[in-house]
Amino acid sequence: MKLNKIILPFMAGALLLGSCYDDKMEWGTPDGQYPIDLSDIPLSLSEKLANYSFIKTYVQQYAPQMTVGVGLGADLYISDAAYKQVADDNFQMITTGNAMKHSSVVKTNGELNFTTIDNFLMAVPADMKVYGHNFIWHTQQKQAYLKSLISPEVVIAADPNDVCENIITNSDFENGTVNGWGSWGNSSSKAISPYGDGYEGGYCMILTNPSDASSWSAQAAWDVASYLEVGATYVFQFMARSNTPAGSLQVQVQNNENYGNQHGYSTFAVGESWVLCQSEFECTSEVNRMLINFGAIAGDYYIDNFKFGKKIEEKMINILGSNGNFEDGSINSWGGWGNSSTREISELGEGYNSDYSLKMVNPTDADSWSAQTAYTLPEDLTVGKTYMYSAMVKADVINSDFTFQVQNPSTYDGEGYVSVATVAGQWVPLEGEFTCTKEGMGRMCINFGKVAGTYYVDDIKFGEKIATESAPAKTRAGGVTYVYKTPEEKKELLLGAMETWIKGMAEHCGNRVMAWDVINEPISDNSQWRGIDGNFMSNGDDAPDTRPVEEDGLNLNWADDHFYWGYYIGKEYAYKAFEYARKYTPSGTTLWVNDYNLETNPSKLNTLIEFVKYIEQNGQIVDGIGTQMHVQASSITKDQIDTMFKTMAATGKLVRVTELDVALNTATPSASQLQLQAEVYQMIFDSYRENVPSAQQHGITIWTLTDHKREHEYWLPDSSPNIFDASYGRKHAYKGVCDGIAGRDISEDFNGSDWKNTFNPVGE
Repeated sequence: MKLNKIILPFMAGALLLGSCYDDKMEWGTPDGQYPIDLSDIPLSLSEKLANYSFIKTYVQQYAPQMTVGVGLGADLYISDAAYKQVADDNFQMITTGNAMKHSSVVKTNGELNFTTIDNFLMAVPADMKVYGHNFIWHTQQKQAYLKSLISPEVVIAADPNDVCENIITNSDFENGTVNGWGSWGNSSSKAISPYGDGYEGGYCMILTNPSDASSWSAQAAWDVASYLEVGATYVFQFMARSNTPAGSLQVQVQNNENYGNQHGYSTFAVGESWVLCQSEFECTSEVNRMLINFGAIAGDYYIDNFKFGKKIEEKMINILGSNGNFEDGSINSWGGWGNSSTREISELGEGYNSDYSLKMVNPTDADSWSAQTAYTLPEDLTVGKTYMYSAMVKADVINSDFTFQVQNPSTYDGEGYVSVATVAGQWVPLEGEFTCTKEGMGRMCINFGKVAGTYYVDDIKFGEKIATESAPAKTRAGGVTYVYKTPEEKKELLLGAMETWIKGMAEHCGNRVMAWDVINEPISDNSQWRGIDGNFMSNGDDAPDTRPVEEDGLNLNWADDHFYWGYYIGKEYAYKAFEYARKYTPSGTTLWVNDYNLETNPSKLNTLIEFVKYIEQNGQIVDGIGTQMHVQASSITKDQIDTMFKTMAATGKLVRVTELDVALNTATPSASQLQLQAEVYQMIFDSYRENVPSAQQHGITIWTLTDHKREHEYWLPDSSPNIFDASYGRKHAYKGVCDGIAGRDISEDFNGSDWKNTFNPVGE
């Protein structure tokens, strides 16, 4: 070529330093040499890179049969205009890294949330294709939802006189263990007590906190089988004591997968005598763990009869209505007398989980009935009927005879006495019932005269007891039983969930998605079907995952959001996934299997091909086989790549590289490393063109756009695997990709006259 024949004069190099090359220097031609003009001057690598057009331009020119795409984060593409522009300028297709995966779309109740997908599809140009990634995988599946489908049905035979539908199966510890309870933090410990140390005898759980810290520094937990019902009211109730008079316990709920959505907090003062701890809250978000926080005060905490569950709603026909909750800021029709006592509305914030309560002050010790607060009932009680009281009570003193009763307002004859012992500084429940035996009972009274002090009463309810069927005999732990699903039932439920998921995604995205990874990574590195016959190898593992899996599905111990569909459905899951995908995707959509390490593991590739054959033997068509190709620049060889593409092409299927990147394993690569990376990218494109027939060339997707840390927080950190640097600058690898698409060195078309296109000298 011409440039190989010329000899540049020494001063020609100075041309690169001038700001206006036409005027700044004069130079001649050495004797015996060709005349030299600007076009004869070679460009540097950076100058060549700047003169390359966009990648998709070369695809359209040299390889129109294929599509070159990019895999990226949908949120970043939507929110960063500069990032989006680089992607749109260069690529013909986009694959989202996570936005279309099961765990990103499926909520814990099985509903599908398309918000991110819709925003992404609106942002993608109309002429840019979208590749769906993916329908079925073994990770990033909404495990909580799938687990809830196969978990046993929880049958709670609740005592109608209880406060909640208790779901804690080891509630009273009378089996002599603390099984099911976890604990951690602040060098704390848990243990079963000696027999006889429990509340009213038997066993209890002992939580030991060695030093004062934050409440949450030491925690005991019970994980429930499924998420609590949002909007429902739940109740904590347990007995507790401590070996210190200043003990403190707190309860709460949280999400055990991400430790978020924490709410339902209540704190209890726990001294050296057994005290009833009870609180309730409305569930407002997805939570599946109940916590006892015992880190605030050092000590031993004895826990017994721990109940937690959905509140058992009204046991009575409450005739007090809003007159018992005081939330209008007044005491309404409540009056009283005796012992110079007073009653008024409390200060704001002094209610039980509310704003206000009824505040009563008894100035001196006397008889219980010496100080009374009273409410005239709408009508006299009916003899022979059973009535109930319910209230929350708090005081600044201990009063063992804080009593509710009814009476005749004319004769003062009374009955229906129900008492509770107050606990200083803590809300306690008062609850009881009686059968009316006397005529004229038209007034309800609160007797608080025995001990001088200040008393708060809230959530007062009174009325006729609602008749219920008798509850079966049970232990203190509650009547919790499990109805286990058969393997056939689990299979049916999961196939239903699979079809619903694929149908929802396919129909929502419609023609906007031109291809789908129906099954992603179905083969382990040991060349076994993942999830079949106990094979649970994770990505990159060289040995099977031996973590236990309990057959009842209640304590599924796979990693977070791992779910092996084949474990419950069997090999059938593979062709059923394709059946559903073919049924619900638009005509012309191509459907794929996709896996990694196929270039370095021929055995795995062969098993993947057998996997495809199995699907087709069962009546479904697989359009293409995808190879991810996350490769190491320093170790991958052309022979490995050629062999893989030839093997894939021999199937007659479409072939796509779905997630290509070339790692350098350094955040600061040298020029020689960048050159090697470019050569590997080009080698892969060259091998693809050479070994995959044109009709089978679906294309290549480069995985993530730049080397910026925000794209590599988890995936290949500090490995510089992409063709753009962190500032969107074209790396040497950009040239390798373009030359690989073209099958030639495109930069040979550039010469010195293109120099201005790079630097745009001042004044030009």
